[in-house]
Amino acid sequence: MSFLASRAPLQLFRIGSLLVPPAIAWHVAWEGTDPTLLTRAVTFALGPLWLAFTLALAFRGVRAVLRHRRGGAGELTLLDRLDVLTASGSALSWLAAGSLVAAVEAGWASLFVLGLLGLGVLYLVVAWTLWVTDGDDPWRVASLSRRFVPEHLVEGDEVTEEVRLAGPRIPIGFRLLARGRIGPRWATSRYVVDGTAADGEVVLTTEIGPALRGEHQAEPLLVWLQDVFGLCHSVRRRAGASELTVLPRPRAVRGADHLLGPGGGREEPRAARHAPTEGSLGLREYRPGDDARRIHWVRSQSAGHTVVRLPDEIPRDRPAVRLVLDTYLPEAEGLACPAPAELLDALVATWLGVGRALAEAGTRVTLVSAGPEGVEVASLQRTVAARRVADRLGTRAGWQGRQPLDRLLTKEPALVVSYRLQPDPPGTGEIRWILAREWTWTRFDHHRPTPSNALQLPHALGSPDNRWSRRRSERVRLARAARDHATFAQLCGDTRRTRAATFVAMPADRGDIRLEVLS
Repeated sequence: MSFLASRAPLQLFRIGSLLVPPAIAWHVAWEGTDPTLLTRAVTFALGPLWLAFTLALAFRGVRAVLRHRRGGAGELTLLDRLDVLTASGSALSWLAAGSLVAAVEAGWASLFVLGLLGLGVLYLVVAWTLWVTDGDDPWRVASLSRRFVPEHLVEGDEVTEEVRLAGPRIPIGFRLLARGRIGPRWATSRYVVDGTAADGEVVLTTEIGPALRGEHQAEPLLVWLQDVFGLCHSVRRRAGASELTVLPRPRAVRGADHLLGPGGGREEPRAARHAPTEGSLGLREYRPGDDARRIHWVRSQSAGHTVVRLPDEIPRDRPAVRLVLDTYLPEAEGLACPAPAELLDALVATWLGVGRALAEAGTRVTLVSAGPEGVEVASLQRTVAARRVADRLGTRAGWQGRQPLDRLLTKEPALVVSYRLQPDPPGTGEIRWILAREWTWTRFDHHRPTPSNALQLPHALGSPDNRWSRRRSERVRLARAARDHATFAQLCGDTRRTRAATFVAMPADRGDIRLEVLS
């Protein structure tokens, strides 16, 4: 990661905001052409104060370097140890110093009072922060556990995050803050614990929205201390990593009975249907090896030779199908838009829904997909255990660039659930395609709060999202998401013309999936 892309420039600015603005104000007051009692007071108050905090930061930096050499700093850097100001603290430092400079230039005593009051409060909070948050994580919690309720989740279920803090140390004047999320598509959960919960046990819960399919490695919570004024913070630590598995929700598929056609393919047998009386009069002459229990003695006497009955029913042939999930799209991993995940969920839902529908109709279904460890194959039957195995395959499915489609196919006829129509790989059997179109299953929400006039803020008054930096970051994020969505739409374009035996998966009412023949 480059220097500009890291947090280092912002950390350096906040560290400089603690020392540079008071130094500028002191220099202006010292070089003033018309010294007064107030300018002298500013000079003799800011000088020693600035020197004291410079030495305090230097001392803390030396301790951080020594701790790092002993191997006790962990992932914290020197800038992490010295960065104690928040954005509000940096703004207060510059505003207070600006008030002192304006007071010296204009000779306005009220600005002197405001500037000194602002810097006095800031330095008092900084001094308390440096005192109580120094050392090897004096604010750390004795234990932090995190779990998700309910434990067995299905796609779309409401998820509750439960964080248990035992014995947190919260100094006077501080609050313990924590935030984190499971993944990019999940909402960020935020927690605040005041000093009343110090040295005790507290359970925090929050609703983080509907569950999203997949095996998620929930990122650890970012935990830190912050004063009640919001001016300073301690070093930030991560804790409470957890795992979350969300199974795909079963969805009914309409029109799956037309997938196999009259014979399921060139080499697939058709299930024979016979009336109850068909075959009951089928007779022939006895042959060596025939079952003696099938001899029809009455007809044998009348015919003069041994006659045997044919089976009263012709055994039904069970069609077999290889159902393949095509997730080969290496370019989808780096896209910063929700479209790839939404389309992948639709592919998995169609794949499993078609498999269940065919298995319920008596077809032998073999599910094939590309997993983290290679090609994964499972037989889908009308049993609970087989369906659980199929759901696990659907949970692990993701966009990948390791197993192309031709590695998932054999010479057997197959049904391929894919995001686009492609040429049939050479050396494979007959293929029927089931397409989940990108423009059918994805959407791009470019909405962002826009004020009606230049003086109106896009968010509620006092919200940190009104900051210019956050508003700019949000504009950049939406612009990149729009570009990535257009790129993903191009990647999902067909590489050949439409042909026969192609079906399209469409969303239907009540969450079902409808298959239509692509004409």
